[in-house]
This record gives sequence, structure tokens and C-alpha cells, in this order.
Amino acid sequence: MGGDNAPEEIVLGAVRATRWARAELCLVGDKPRLEAVLGKVETRQRFEIVHTDELIGMHEPAGPALRHRRKASMVVAANMVKEGKAQAMVSAGNTAALQQVALLEVGRLPGIKRPGLAAIFPTRPQPSLGLDMGANADCKPDYLLQFALMGSIYAQKVFGRARPRVGLLNIGQEEGKGNALVTAAYELLSTQPQINFVGNVEPMGFFAGDVDVGVCDGFVGNMMLKTSEAVAEWLMARVRQAARSTAVSKIGGLLLKPALRQLRRDVSHSEHGGAVLLGLKGVVVKCHGRSNRDTIENGIKLAERAVVGQVVERIAASLAEGSKV
Repeated sequence: MGGDNAPEEIVLGAVRATRWARAELCLVGDKPRLEAVLGKVETRQRFEIVHTDELIGMHEPAGPALRHRRKASMVVAANMVKEGKAQAMVSAGNTAALQQVALLEVGRLPGIKRPGLAAIFPTRPQPSLGLDMGANADCKPDYLLQFALMGSIYAQKVFGRARPRVGLLNIGQEEGKGNALVTAAYELLSTQPQINFVGNVEPMGFFAGDVDVGVCDGFVGNMMLKTSEAVAEWLMARVRQAARSTAVSKIGGLLLKPALRQLRRDVSHSEHGGAVLLGLKGVVVKCHGRSNRDTIENGIKLAERAVVGQVVERIAASLAEGSKV
């Protein structure tokens, strides 16, 4: 029920996912409203619906009061993961509330100090992972070390990278650059043989594909994520404007239309589904608040890949093996 376009776009994204998903999908929310949307479309799968008519609003502040919102759709879904009734949950709802609900209900893996929000970026020549993208604005060096470990495991099991290159997002490549947090984290990462740490990486290097995983605190990560989304939207708007500016450019625009359509898909946040909150006992995917049906479909795909890749189990096993994190 969360998101600016809920529940219509959420339901339609789930319907689209039934074309390929191996998972059984369950919708959590106001049953009459969900059934009304389902009644307008054809679907080969009969959805299970867990009814609740309570929800956490997009602008409600996270806080202790959430502990008492037991019937809110987000809390109900998180409890399904906690109780083993579901292996993953996908939400486009209130980000701060989702993070708190996930921590309270799903819970952290033993040894994890702070879960990190991991988002996929359309870097070249293949996507890269960035974390933390907003779960922890204030971090300690050992948090960044754990983000690096979790990101490396995710890149192995979901991206299929044999030995993921992990970089520390910084204002320069040289050792010793950056603030106290980054320099301390650099020293920690340099001593970890289980992480293929390749040093500092600037944003330009990150988007050029110099690393498979870029690590930073949540304040820097969220700014980078939102800035990249804004620049992508600005760029596409300028391309459309330029393609319509003259008669010649209109002809060129028509010729380039298929390529521009592909470019738009490449840079759109909807193509990557959302961000996975790594470090929890279950898979939790946060989709953009402005999510449409494409975003939700890809968010489900992201969740399924994390489950199939056993990301949670791999992170837990790595911690159990005595990694110094």
C-alpha cells in the first residue's frame, strides 16, 4: 500500500512479474482495493491477499510509535518474513519507516552492527553496487567494513563476479585522502584478505566501472543516488528538447529514437527495481517512492535473485566463519 502510486502501480507490477517469476506472490493491504485493481487486468496467477486496512503514510515520521502499528501493511509483511511465511518483502513505502520496521521485525543478522542499503547503479560496462545509500547517515569505520563485506558477497552471488573489486568512495584516489571516517575505514579495509579492496575511487571512476562495489556512509550515498537520478532525468529532458528544436534535429531524433529509448531504460531507476537492505535475517527491498509498475516488477526480480543467490545465508556464514568485522 506504500508509494505515491499505490496500490494500482504496485499491483500491476506484481501482475507483470507473474510472467516470469518462480516465486509465489502475496499482496499485503486493503483487500477490496487490491481486488478492484486485479479485476481490471488479466492474470494467470491467483494472488494470495493478506488483508489489512491500516498503512504507514509516506510522510509519517519514524519513531517509537511504530512499535504499536501491528496491523500496518508494512509491519504485517515484515512479520511474514520474520515468521518464515515469506522469504522476501518489497515495498515502495516510507523509507525511514521501512528501515525501522525491518530492524524491529525482521531483525539484524548476528554480528551485523548496521544494515546497509545497497542500490544498483547503471555503470559501464556492467552494473555496480553502491552502499550505504541512506540507511545510516552517521557511520563508524567498522560499519563501512561490514558494508564492504556484504556488498562483496552480493556482487558474487547476484552479479556473478568471481572476485568483486571493492572501492571506498572518496574525493580522491590517493591513500590518505578524505575525512577521518574514510581514512580510518581505508586502514581497516586494507587488512581484510576476504575483501578484494582496490583503494579509493572517485564518483567518476565508480560510474566508469572501475569497481564492482562502492562503499560510503549513508549521507554521501543518498546524495550520490539522488543526484545521479536527477542528472539522468535532466539529461533525458535536454535530449528530448534538443531533438525537437529544429526540423533537422527532429529527423535525427526519429532516427535515434530506438537508441534513445534504450538509453532511457539504462539510466532509469525503474530498471533496477530498488535497493536491498543488507544485513537483515531476510530479504527486504526498498523501491522508489515514485515507483511505477516497471519499478515494482524489477524490485520483485531483485528480491528473487537475492533469495536464489542465498545472499542472507552467505552473509551469515561469512560472519560465522570468524571474519574480523
